[in-house]
Amino acid sequence: MGRCRSRPKRHPLIKQATFFKRRPDLAPAAFHDYWRNRHPEFVCRIPGLRRYVQNHAIADDGPFDGIAEVWFEDMDAMRANAGAPELEAVRADEANFLDTAGMGAIITDDYLIKDGPSDTGEKLMALVFRRAEHAPERFFELYRDELGPLVRAVAGIPRYEQSHCRMGIYRSGRTPDCDAVASLWIAERETTFASEEMARVGALEGTIIDFGRTQVGFVEELEIPL
Repeated sequence: MGRCRSRPKRHPLIKQATFFKRRPDLAPAAFHDYWRNRHPEFVCRIPGLRRYVQNHAIADDGPFDGIAEVWFEDMDAMRANAGAPELEAVRADEANFLDTAGMGAIITDDYLIKDGPSDTGEKLMALVFRRAEHAPERFFELYRDELGPLVRAVAGIPRYEQSHCRMGIYRSGRTPDCDAVASLWIAERETTFASEEMARVGALEGTIIDFGRTQVGFVEELEIPL
């Protein structure tokens, strides 16, 4: 008989992941300081917000300077903030430190592929784009059910999360700003990337992920208390 694999369960909360570059006239240190110490007072006032995480890019010249993650109970709770003064205040403050013209965001269903500690090693995040030959449904099946177990088998990756863009945007005929966000915690970078297990991951990734568009960077994670 074949080996039975259990499919990861979807996280019960709904997440929005927003990715951006700093305002061009701001030095990296000024950008990170403002985002870390001043912007949260606006975000934390949003009604129904359940969790707020900032991911600060380590490199100053990477494809993104930050990825913000906010969680809500469900889509109704998220939609209820449309036009709310608290959300308008967030948008107004973003202009103080972000390149708002280049921002992107997706609403996601999250899957915890490997449930290890989040305080071990470095955190790597990727804005993932699927290869054009894969329809969204097929891409997410391959990404979660085929690539997921391969990454889970890598000893140097203690924790791995996939955030899949929700299907509604595809069904409406629109194109999302990316197809998924990946979060990996890597214990020892050089050893992990050189492992045979990681080579198998890379071989499969090349068949489902558009590396020409996918953006990757190491980040410092900061959980903002609500």
